[in-house]
Amino acid sequence: MADATSFQFVPGSGNVVVASLSQARKHKRRFDAVITLEDPACRPANQLRFHTRPAPAHLVLAFEDVDDDQIGLRVATREQVSTALEFGRSHASGSLLVHCFHGVGRSAAIALAIIADRLGPGAESTALAQLLALRPEATPNLVVVALADELLTRSGHLAGAVASWESTAPGLREKREARAQLVRSQPHLFSRL
Repeated sequence: MADATSFQFVPGSGNVVVASLSQARKHKRRFDAVITLEDPACRPANQLRFHTRPAPAHLVLAFEDVDDDQIGLRVATREQVSTALEFGRSHASGSLLVHCFHGVGRSAAIALAIIADRLGPGAESTALAQLLALRPEATPNLVVVALADELLTRSGHLAGAVASWESTAPGLREKREARAQLVRSQPHLFSRL
């Protein structure tokens, strides 16, 4: 099955690219650094790893793509988002691939955090616009966005930019509700705290 989501790779320093797992597998060695975001109970078949050297710098973080941090699931932690931001900073001069399974929730949120960090305070809407230009189908994970907002001391502006955009984006509320319904109806699919 072909990956129908967008993938844009523009060679050059400082570029951030968001991708799905299948896209990342095809293009992972074209980047200077890679952030892999996966489920806590990720099967080896769904993992991206580098087994031969040389290889790009690689950060792997595991948490569920769930937008609610109050339901007892293993969502992103402050430490994980901080680690991703530091990794993004240490690879700011090279190309950075950020991916998760679908390339729309966790990876979009981490990429948004890194872009917002690079642009600086006051550019939260610009950071979101850049993310959406890279990955139009993005629905950034809200737990990650809230943590990034706090870590970057954006006083709610990053989370606010996402909320404002979501209030006008057709079908986005329904996508988030469908994900929440999956969590409620099949909690056994997700890793608990």
